[in-house]
Amino acid sequence: MRAWPLLIALPLLAGCKNETASLQFAGPDNALTLQMRQAWFWRQEVDLEVVMSRQPDCHRRSRLDSVALAEVSVEVLRPEAGEYAEPILILKQGARFYAVSTQNCELQAFKVPPQKTGTLLGSFRLEGEKLKFVAAPTPRPAQPAAPASPPPAGQAR
Repeated sequence: MRAWPLLIALPLLAGCKNETASLQFAGPDNALTLQMRQAWFWRQEVDLEVVMSRQPDCHRRSRLDSVALAEVSVEVLRPEAGEYAEPILILKQGARFYAVSTQNCELQAFKVPPQKTGTLLGSFRLEGEKLKFVAAPTPRPAQPAAPASPPPAGQAR
């Protein structure tokens, strides 16, 4: 008889989401993981948390703003070296920006959007039912200029 409450609860929990996706950067010891949780299937809003990790010294979970399920998208940007006091990544979630540091293991919201965000590494987003990190396309190296052809015979340069 004790199994009945569990059997009744199963359909209620079946629609809940708990997805994670990770990005490894700056070597094998640094990672950024985004976790998306939907507590109740009837809520169309999800809670987002970021886990920053630099092994063995840093492993911390911090909360981002909750968003509508259809709007799950967090861009990851890398500022130019020396742009900030320490190496950071910048997360862009809608109009909000966050600084992520695995150096001091902290997440901090920018009070105003940063003027220089750096290079887009990619974004965390839903693809179908799965949360994934989708890397930004790598820019193609510039093609070397074709060597200048010599002028036709009899013409001066």
